[in-house]
Amino acid sequence: MKILYVTRHFNHSGYEILDRLIRENVKIDAILLHDDKSSWRKPYVRQWLILKYKLKCWYYRCKPLRTLRSEEALAKRHNIPIIWADSIKSDAFYEELTKLNPDIIVLGGGWHELIPPRVFSFPSLGCINTHPSLLPEFRGTSITRWQVLYGVEKSGSTIHYVDETFDTGGVLAQAETIVGPHTSPQELFLQLGKVGADIMIPLLRKFSESGKPTPYFVHHNEAYYQYFKRWTWDLERLKIDWSKTLRQIHYMVLANTQESYEYLGPTFRYNGHSYFLRTTRLIELSPQEQHHVNQLPTGKLMVLKIQDNKVVVVRNGDQYALELNLIQRFDKYYKYRRAYLANRLLKLTPGQLFEV
Repeated sequence: MKILYVTRHFNHSGYEILDRLIRENVKIDAILLHDDKSSWRKPYVRQWLILKYKLKCWYYRCKPLRTLRSEEALAKRHNIPIIWADSIKSDAFYEELTKLNPDIIVLGGGWHELIPPRVFSFPSLGCINTHPSLLPEFRGTSITRWQVLYGVEKSGSTIHYVDETFDTGGVLAQAETIVGPHTSPQELFLQLGKVGADIMIPLLRKFSESGKPTPYFVHHNEAYYQYFKRWTWDLERLKIDWSKTLRQIHYMVLANTQESYEYLGPTFRYNGHSYFLRTTRLIELSPQEQHHVNQLPTGKLMVLKIQDNKVVVVRNGDQYALELNLIQRFDKYYKYRRAYLANRLLKLTPGQLFEV
């Protein structure tokens, strides 16, 4: 069975699945990569950029979450031929496809374009895609961010046939995984890449041994069946709505996790200054704490305690407390400002109302 493997550069899922296929001795006849001009593709330059990125994360005090492993380098180490294409819709790529004549196309890390019919219908065994959700939940893009925003406790990876629209082809394999309450979109994507690799191996063996399998229907939470658009970073959308539950605020902050704090994030104003709220934690209240919180004025945020310069706020009616962890001053110099533990900048005291 001849396999054409397709992925974007520096993609958690693309790398995980490619690496697993190689380690499981699944023969890959070629890999398709986007012929872009990114400096990250240049081996010696990439090492410098990785060092620069890690130093940047140290400076900002953010967790290094960017994908640094190269599918191109992995393919070259294992002598896998690479097909370069600017567009999968081009005649030049289609000519390469006919030369390779694969039995199946495997998208392990997505592609930046919708796959055209003449490509996905070309191989005799079809074209399959790995998607980081439990389809038909969360079709679309920026999917791990949307899942984190909605606070899902369960996700998974789905492998499905590619058809004329995004993420609607018949499901061929699916596996679930638990999502922790403090899992970032980037960490979830890596987690789902590993799940995708787990189900890809037996599925490809089924293709090889038995031919084209019949897809099946799966049912999940219909509230998430819509198509989700690309995540946007406009400042109006990034304003924290403190009238929402503390749980919703936590997941809003978590969903907007960036790979570096030189980028925009969730914003709020306090005492005449603007801040990015970079990291939070949800804390379950003890019965005694809950009783105390229930005595507070309705709707008011109060500082429950200050712990290691982290600010824990509560509100009557909320079952959780919210720990404000790292914040960063937001002004015209924000790209040069470090993030600090919240109370180092806010200067709050236990029992104080948090007026935002």
